[in-house]
Amino acid sequence: MTTRVHRLPDDLVNKIAAGEVVERPASVVKELLENALDAGARRIEIEIEHGGKSLIRVRDDGAGMGADDARLAIERHATSKLRQLEDLESLVTHGFRGEALPSIASVSHLVLRTSEEGASEGTEIEVRHGVLVHARAAGHPRGTTVEARDLFGATPARRKFLRADSTEASHVAEAVTLASLSRHDVGFTLSSGGRRMVDAPPTSGLGPRVFQLFGAALLDDLVAVEGGEGGVRVTGLVTRADRPAAGRGTLRIYVNGRAVRDRGLARAVTEAYRLAGAGDRRPEAFLFVDLPPSLVDVNVHPAKVEVRFADARAAWLAVERAVRGALSAGARNAAPRAETGRIEAGRYAERQADGSAVAAEPWRLDFGTTEPAADGTAGAAPGSGPERPERLILVLGQHRNTYLVASDGDELLLVDQHTAHERARYEAILQRLQGRTVESQRLLAPLVITLPPALRAALEDQAEVLAALGFDAEPFGGDAVRLASVPTLLHGRDPATAVAALLSDYLDREAADWAVSTARERLAATLACHSSVKAGHPLPREAQQAIVSGVFAARHPTLCPHGRPTFVRLPREEVTRWFGRVGWRRQ
Repeated sequence: MTTRVHRLPDDLVNKIAAGEVVERPASVVKELLENALDAGARRIEIEIEHGGKSLIRVRDDGAGMGADDARLAIERHATSKLRQLEDLESLVTHGFRGEALPSIASVSHLVLRTSEEGASEGTEIEVRHGVLVHARAAGHPRGTTVEARDLFGATPARRKFLRADSTEASHVAEAVTLASLSRHDVGFTLSSGGRRMVDAPPTSGLGPRVFQLFGAALLDDLVAVEGGEGGVRVTGLVTRADRPAAGRGTLRIYVNGRAVRDRGLARAVTEAYRLAGAGDRRPEAFLFVDLPPSLVDVNVHPAKVEVRFADARAAWLAVERAVRGALSAGARNAAPRAETGRIEAGRYAERQADGSAVAAEPWRLDFGTTEPAADGTAGAAPGSGPERPERLILVLGQHRNTYLVASDGDELLLVDQHTAHERARYEAILQRLQGRTVESQRLLAPLVITLPPALRAALEDQAEVLAALGFDAEPFGGDAVRLASVPTLLHGRDPATAVAALLSDYLDREAADWAVSTARERLAATLACHSSVKAGHPLPREAQQAIVSGVFAARHPTLCPHGRPTFVRLPREEVTRWFGRVGWRRQ
């Protein structure tokens, strides 16, 4: 009888397990940072090359390991954090599964160097894609250095799923940011290609750490959270309810010091903002939820990014009430303050011939797209796209300040004003990029702004494309960036906020979220999105007509660059059937 069930070889088992722990370079950095913190490190230095694909090096000054422990550390399920099952109920360390180092070693060329305090010599262990090369004595100061090179080099099918170097570097920067926010008593540095992305020496608290990483402008917009109930304590910082949203906010939530993704707690934060009268905005939040270890299960996900609460409702209520209380107190106590990132409106508004400023019109189609005629009708739409109408399109009105109702004389159309405007602007920007004629607005005085590490990585990596789009921005030492000009399309907007929101939105989306492919096209699409009229914005009739004319003049009018539809048709046959006029014919 043939046996069809067989035991997998250890190498294959390790690579399968590694897929659960090591998703990308940032996963490697996260696991090594957690090991360093558990070892009592007070300073951690991280270096990466090509987004971490070719090199990740993490040095710490922690306790280090002896030769025997170092050899065991690369074996699966070998850990110093657990002895028996009951220990899972009282975990206070980041790691405990004993999978990080062996998983990393199975998908990279790993070199581990380590030494204990007072040891006469250290230990070096080299593993090449799961195969032990050597374990020998080596010189090394107290602490541990781990190098991981050629990530997924032996599994090209995995490697091809990695993103651009800038994207991977930004994920690494976020991993370091998350770790440094939870341990402000530890110093962190991150270098990418020889450039410093994070420089965060030990600080006295969360506020100074946020200042180090994100700058004074964000810190000024935050209010302290201090509360909790039912054995759950909630502390941290969140955006004030009276502050305007600046792009997509990020919720950074920690449970017992561990950064986690939890939809329930995220909903509790958004509910707090809704009840505080801030609507459905997505705020910036740095929240720390602490409760007895026995009331939270950390052994839910191999990467330890999810948890399960014994009483999820209690945790939800504690977060919602603590955040809502902070927002209410912040609204009462906040004094009007100048927005540090904003320049005077007069510096950036368009100017008439006599020098007086004119109001910005975010709907205007700047790049040669079809404009309405003097009588309000649209010009003929050129081109031969599949959705390009043969008749003139006339706008009938605006519905809910979001959708434009139009007719081509035969059928009705519902046009999404934002995605339609975005499509027209995107194609116009690309056309200008090809002709190197993108218009730029120079600021009267250069603006020095602060960007978080992930955004600085994207700005430096995509410097050439950003320059072609009209941005004149360059590193200005530390976390500062000098901004001298921005695209004319962004007229009337705060340049600092616009740059941060554009880069954040660009990094937030993975390749599957776009209908365009290259980094150049994605940045052009993001600029088009941020400079287009928004949903909910009332428009004059000529603006409505210009947007509709513009989208039907586009080469690909049916979808915005993110893949969302720009309009839908209501066929004549459908409308006539609704009203029972099946014999009606267009005269």
